[in-house]
Amino acid sequence: MPRKAFVADLQEATKIFERVNVSHLKAGEEDGMINFLYHINDGNATEITVMVPDLGEYPESHMYMIYTDSENVPTPIHSALDDMSNCPGMKVSDMMAKVVKTLDKATAGSRHNPVDIDDGDPMQIDSDLEPEESDDPDDYDSDAGAWSPKSPKHNSSNSAPQVRLGDRSDILASNARIRKDLRLAKEAGFRVCCLGHLLNGGQDGFVTISCRVAKLGISDEALQAWHLEPNQYFILLIRYTAGYKDLDRLIGQGMSHASTGVQMRVGLSSRYKMAIDEAIAAFAILEDKSKSRKLMTTHAFNEPKKGGLGRLFIGKPLDDLLNDRLMPLLRYRNAMGFDWGGAEDFFNDHQGRNLDGQGAIDAKYWADDASKHLETLPKLVTQDHMTGNPKERSFPLTAMQFALRHLVRCTEFCLVCHCKVEADFEALKPYVCSKPLCLYQYMSLGFGPSIEHEIITQPHVVDLLVSFCYTSATYRKLRYLPTGMALMVPAPTLITERQMPDIAYGIPFPPYPMTDGVSPYKASKKPKAMQEATTHKAKFDRQKMELLFPPGAAQVVYPGNWVSFLLPTLPEERHHCRVTEVLHPTVRLAAPVIRATKKTGKADQPAAVGVSQRHLSGTNKANIPTTLTPATTPPPTVMAEKSTNALPEVQFIVYDQNFDDLDDHQKQHSICVLLETLPSVQQMGDYLRSKGGQDTSLRQWAERISPAALGVLRWIIASNRSCIIQVDSLDGSDRKSEERVSGMPGWMQFRFAQGAPDKEQRFVTSIRDTTPNAKYPTIFAWHGSPLHNWHGIVREGLHFEKADHGRAFGDGVYHSLQAHTSVGYSGMGFLSRGYSGREDAVSTPGEWPHSQLRISQAIALNEIVNAPSQFVSKNPHLVVAQLDWIQSRYLFVRCNMQGIQLQDSPPTQVYDQDPSYTPIGEKSSQIVMPVTAVSKSRRPVSKTITVKSGNKKIKVANEQELEEIAMISDDTDYEDLEVFFSDTEEKTEHTSQPNKGKGKALPKLPPPIQSHASKTDFVPGSLNHNSLPLLEPPSYATSMATKALQRELTATLKVQDTHPAHELGWYIDRELINNVYQWIVELHSFESHLPLAEDMKSKGIKSVVMEIRFGKNYPMTPPFVRVIRPRFLSFMAGGGGHVTAGGALCMELLTNSGWSAVSNIESVLLQVRLAMSSTDPKPARLEQGVIRDYQVGEAVEAFVRACHTHGWEVPEDFRSSHGGIMGGMLGFKQR
Repeated sequence: MPRKAFVADLQEATKIFERVNVSHLKAGEEDGMINFLYHINDGNATEITVMVPDLGEYPESHMYMIYTDSENVPTPIHSALDDMSNCPGMKVSDMMAKVVKTLDKATAGSRHNPVDIDDGDPMQIDSDLEPEESDDPDDYDSDAGAWSPKSPKHNSSNSAPQVRLGDRSDILASNARIRKDLRLAKEAGFRVCCLGHLLNGGQDGFVTISCRVAKLGISDEALQAWHLEPNQYFILLIRYTAGYKDLDRLIGQGMSHASTGVQMRVGLSSRYKMAIDEAIAAFAILEDKSKSRKLMTTHAFNEPKKGGLGRLFIGKPLDDLLNDRLMPLLRYRNAMGFDWGGAEDFFNDHQGRNLDGQGAIDAKYWADDASKHLETLPKLVTQDHMTGNPKERSFPLTAMQFALRHLVRCTEFCLVCHCKVEADFEALKPYVCSKPLCLYQYMSLGFGPSIEHEIITQPHVVDLLVSFCYTSATYRKLRYLPTGMALMVPAPTLITERQMPDIAYGIPFPPYPMTDGVSPYKASKKPKAMQEATTHKAKFDRQKMELLFPPGAAQVVYPGNWVSFLLPTLPEERHHCRVTEVLHPTVRLAAPVIRATKKTGKADQPAAVGVSQRHLSGTNKANIPTTLTPATTPPPTVMAEKSTNALPEVQFIVYDQNFDDLDDHQKQHSICVLLETLPSVQQMGDYLRSKGGQDTSLRQWAERISPAALGVLRWIIASNRSCIIQVDSLDGSDRKSEERVSGMPGWMQFRFAQGAPDKEQRFVTSIRDTTPNAKYPTIFAWHGSPLHNWHGIVREGLHFEKADHGRAFGDGVYHSLQAHTSVGYSGMGFLSRGYSGREDAVSTPGEWPHSQLRISQAIALNEIVNAPSQFVSKNPHLVVAQLDWIQSRYLFVRCNMQGIQLQDSPPTQVYDQDPSYTPIGEKSSQIVMPVTAVSKSRRPVSKTITVKSGNKKIKVANEQELEEIAMISDDTDYEDLEVFFSDTEEKTEHTSQPNKGKGKALPKLPPPIQSHASKTDFVPGSLNHNSLPLLEPPSYATSMATKALQRELTATLKVQDTHPAHELGWYIDRELINNVYQWIVELHSFESHLPLAEDMKSKGIKSVVMEIRFGKNYPMTPPFVRVIRPRFLSFMAGGGGHVTAGGALCMELLTNSGWSAVSNIESVLLQVRLAMSSTDPKPARLEQGVIRDYQVGEAVEAFVRACHTHGWEVPEDFRSSHGGIMGGMLGFKQR
């Protein structure tokens, strides 16, 4: 009898194992259970439990579950138990020999830990205790050809793999390689972490390499422009899906991540690493984004969460670069000896072709990197691991260095094709090269930044940029144009009613060269292609907003097209409308966007765009919201036409002219027309906020903004490569008084920075080299330029390639200490606007009609190295030829100040200036500079601050030192320190030998992390399970499924025991698992902002109780997962969360169509929890009223119904597992 044999073997084992470190070996409370105490050297004892799940299989085909319920279990014991095999077919004494030997070895120093690297033998057992039977699963699996953990398809990230004893040397070599690669990264200055199971032959796991942003040498200006914080960590997350591979193996394999089993992501985090579930979620988001193309706007309005991988401003381009190009680049470097620049040039020139059959290779690929920025960057960024010993090359370190190359030097590379950008100016923000395809992808396909985010957070900056562009286009001063974006615009030659402002009116001299006394855009001739543009005729029903074509007329417009026309009775108002529906010969239009012109008596100036006041007559204007959307725009009031018996005939044009086919003057004219059809920035912001912000795009406002106008807006914002930050606000909000310069009343201020990311460092170096000991190392001075030049200045920077106002005092950038001098230059070419506050003040020619700022002039305040003797000229102007001596600090613009008063109070902390070169404001008073005007490293030392660090108090001189202390206070987790020790090294480090790396011994490892019960209201073990309606206990069992489930249960409980409850969000009560085929799981600690969490709190519910039922073919088929309680609101009733009306989960993952045999239960629980937390398309809500349970039958029916609805395949063993319930279901069949 099996039970009698088990009892006899246990009694024999109790006589054998009366050892010093083993005591109280005895039978447990249940049949098939064994308990004993294991003692380690410090006297502490751990109670170990061994259980045979099916005692009827003893002593031939049984398996053991080995675990501990003790508290404060030492990490080596915990890890050794979790990594131990199931000892199949062993007698009790043999099993005890293996367990004790493994624990002795673990506590002697070797760590069988998934985050540790073990030099020892994970499978070594004393020969006198080793049973003759092999523990290879192939030797005992009764199902021929069945899946086993040894299968290459096994990819569990939470269960240690079963391995053959013959693979021992390979495992040891792999462990040593991982440990060596990570140590190399650590020695290079990075922080490392290993997640999952890459050790001991594991197939799936993660490696993270990280460093503080503050260590990357990025200037304060670039940090602001790139939305980075110095105390954040830049993280490279590497996922291995087919086991760990070193750099040599990766180079020898295919050239893409798909063939190498390696995937990479970059991002930001508040910590140097992340949890395993966060790493899994990071790659799940990446895969979802690659399908939906919701690239950089996915979380445009939310800050990254404290945990997980936060969004990086160029995260998507960097992810694509790492995954698509790193492998071939490494292959080129290894074979040809290129540096990074040479390999990238070779790749771009040869389109990634293999090296086979290559002829003579140009010597240019071996040329040194000529970038002038390298000398200003820290060694952490510039060092190249690939140039070292070929036997000492670490792939994680190499990948991190490559990622940093393209992060810190991002402005040197195209964001789409990643080629070096050949530009004659420096940029503070990354951009794209001049290739039309790159510009199209960047602007039109969403590769660029989120313009919606800029509109929400910095509306005045967007207003400023659009105004600059509009003015520059009006005066035909745009140097770069948005070509290659497939913009379809109305033919500009057919919009004849708009007259260009006469730029020569009221101007002492023309700002633009004239041709025979005629402005060049008046003299330009229409190209042949433009003369062939045609108009179309149709009747227009203003009440129904319909175009009516005569019978038999050809269809010329389609839904989504935009059309433009004039009404015969209203020739001063041009309508722009979107075609919403075509029922030929009737075409329905959206509410019109009216572009009206008004006569000023001097130059025609476009009036406000929106619904014309004529159309609003007879409506209650008080009820019209500020933002006119298609849903809120009132229907136009029918006006009396000249003929009441017939509808008026209109001539309309279609937006069907390719922008790229126009000449430069026509392109700039089209830009003006399109910008005039845009809503104001305030209206766009109101629309985005009304839609909730996140994931909202202006593309959705399709009936108000044409694709062409939106494309131009995106180009204006995305092509701005300066950093401009609001200081003032017209409504008084977000005003940064401590950053405001005093002495310029009536001018709105912006922080203004230009140049490459290392421009600030070059500026500081210039100060150090030129005025090293000067009391006043720099001075401030004004620079003025006409308004139509500023669009180019904010993109190209200050230079002196062109001379608009002559160079009487030499070549260089002209400055003045007198504001009125620069103001005079800024007003050249413009009719001065009156500033009396009268509403009838004349508008500036070229002013964007929807600007809230209504800018008329702009001047910059720059900081300059204080070396006047080396200036080209210092009287009457300061002419500086050295561009590295100039750093832009502020941009001042004169705005419409009607009813607005900007306070001009001096800052509390003032930056001392040279009395001989102090700039003078417009009112002849000296300018007072805030200390924040200069970079942090150059600010004067303030009073000493005392802070507490650990058990010590430290005195710091200034805020910068305080930040530096905060950056080194982030302790390394103990399990990550263990990674770098072998047995002998750890003993040495903890006795007398110091760490030779930095002269400091590594700290003693802290105890394991305890549960954070205070962070959740969930109480484990409090579930009343007596009344749960469960599926009938299974009447089936197979060896394959049983073994797999025992491993999964052990691994899942291990994760639960080693992670805080609030971080996991799920709980499995061991006491409720009476059968490995049937688990009870509770989901808890949902995000408090979710409607589901609010409903649970209001009902006093602490968890969502689920049942997981495994079929006989597991893991080849998915488990059946259903909610037991509480009941959710059904989808038809407005609920969500992927829970069906019967409680089953509606997820393709849990069907044959989406299931993978390598999936593990921890990842299933994570994805189920994420699905339940999802708010797309609707958030999960609980059913109102009394709390009720889902019944078994309705869950099974709902699951089958959901599969049939979505076309998913029902698992093969679902009928046999739930046949009794499904027998009464009509129409069920396998799909």
